[in-house]
Amino acid sequence: MRKFIPLLLLWSCQTSEPAQMILDRHRETVGETSNIRSLTTLSNCMGPEGQYTTYTASSFTDDYVLFQQDYTYKPNPFYALILTKDEGYGLDESMVIQGPLSKPIIAVLKAHEFHEVMLQPESRYFNMRLLEDTTFFDQKCHQLIASDHLGLPVRLYFDQKSRLMAGISQVNPYKKGEIIQVHFEKWNKKNSPVIFEQLTILQGSETYTFDYESVDFSTQSIVKMTFGQP
Repeated sequence: MRKFIPLLLLWSCQTSEPAQMILDRHRETVGETSNIRSLTTLSNCMGPEGQYTTYTASSFTDDYVLFQQDYTYKPNPFYALILTKDEGYGLDESMVIQGPLSKPIIAVLKAHEFHEVMLQPESRYFNMRLLEDTTFFDQKCHQLIASDHLGLPVRLYFDQKSRLMAGISQVNPYKKGEIIQVHFEKWNKKNSPVIFEQLTILQGSETYTFDYESVDFSTQSIVKMTFGQP
């Protein structure tokens, strides 16, 4: 069951005024979202190697996220606990911490919080500026350029008709020159906040799809794991 509670987005003074107007229109279209404190998502995914699931349990008030992927095509899952943008740990299947993760790995895992990215982009990206209009996945979009906390360039796309965020493109921190494109699809406008229920990722020659089984917002803060315990 999905629970939708409003969230107040904090808009950075580093964002240019034209970019701020695009962000404000997006926020108005998404709807009031002021009390969200945590978010969990579960998606059925398909990649070049086969099917898998992705689960995230995220805090809206800091960078904490529990990340889990289980695969049909290999025996071992991938679990991780992110505490901050600079601190994260791999977990075994018993949720016991195994070792630290690098900052690029943390950035990749945090990037899987796609709904949080859509709802509060300015908590993720800095120095947003409006560029020329462009086409993104056959949608006519306004285009913003920004940088992430690693200093890597990111572009955000907003559909000119719906005013909703169409997706993002960003540099792959692992492969120089490769761009990762994420397209938000199948928008559910029946509730507030408005959310997407599917997405497509283009990474080089590879395509990934996420079909969300659940997207659950809560007014309660997330129950955080303690070290060595579920």
